[in-house]
Amino acid sequence: MKLFVYEHITSGALIGESLPASLAHEGNNMLVALINDLFQLPNIQLIILRDARLIPLADIINYHQCYTIQTAEEFDRYYALALNNADAILPIAPETNNTLSMIQQSVLDNNKPLLACLPETSELCSDKYRCYQHLSLHNIATPQTCLASKWSQQLMSSTTAYIIKPRDGAGCVDTLYFPYASDLEMWLAEQSAALDTMIIQPYIEGHHLSLNLLCSNDDCMVLAINEQHIKKKDNQLFFSGSTVNGVDESLLNFADASDIAKQVYQAVPGLWGFIGIDLIITEDAILIVDINPRLTSSYVGLANSLTHNPVELLFSMIEHNKLPLTTPLQHHPVGVR
Repeated sequence: MKLFVYEHITSGALIGESLPASLAHEGNNMLVALINDLFQLPNIQLIILRDARLIPLADIINYHQCYTIQTAEEFDRYYALALNNADAILPIAPETNNTLSMIQQSVLDNNKPLLACLPETSELCSDKYRCYQHLSLHNIATPQTCLASKWSQQLMSSTTAYIIKPRDGAGCVDTLYFPYASDLEMWLAEQSAALDTMIIQPYIEGHHLSLNLLCSNDDCMVLAINEQHIKKKDNQLFFSGSTVNGVDESLLNFADASDIAKQVYQAVPGLWGFIGIDLIITEDAILIVDINPRLTSSYVGLANSLTHNPVELLFSMIEHNKLPLTTPLQHHPVGVR
């Protein structure tokens, strides 16, 4: 099988602009981890696009197809060539500006097997306000959310603080923290950008966790429960890594995590392949914060944390059209930065 593994940030798609440092770091780590896992499978030939400004992937160049991108014209040509030559495509991309769903749609437009969610599923999950409305409609606990443009009409109150972030942002990118409503209102009054592209939520004290899922056409399984490390500096929140499978069972065990995952899976049609769920556990609630319709940064530590190769589980699922039958997944903590 010729598999086109497309990681958007490192692919050369941004060759005409500056690379966002944090996203490039995360994207590169996810790509390398995925490649390392795929190397262990027989009969897989990889196709990769690589931004010329990044360190070459030596093993890919030596044993697989890797197109180094130096111009926008080269990107367009080699992206089309990779799509045409591949037997299947596994995309990784941020949700911002519907980037992920547009890539998924381009795969389907070329009549190629897409090893990911359908574009409409990604569009729903990528829009944090629509996703909030959808989860609420299905009685799934999620932080109260409003559009920044509707703030003056809201009755939202918080005893801790408020956060504002892009409606379609990835991770903690551009997530701002305001200790008081008055600070938030002053900031909103100074903005010239369209406020309907941002959302406001109460800042919630609690344990920041994430789940790695593998989803089939009719079921899902939890691969990992991860502790997320979120830091605050200069009124902005930052994601500083995670500990894969590093959560004490007294906080959240696999049985309860599986119940949460199945609730989300049943509420959101079309989740497929590697999926991430971000959540917060407080003293009296478990709140779903985000659904990431793609492989996430915690994947980097997944293979070392489990007794199974994650992509072997994925391809077993594809071959048998159902989740793989495995013994309980043994796991141990692995740090990712």
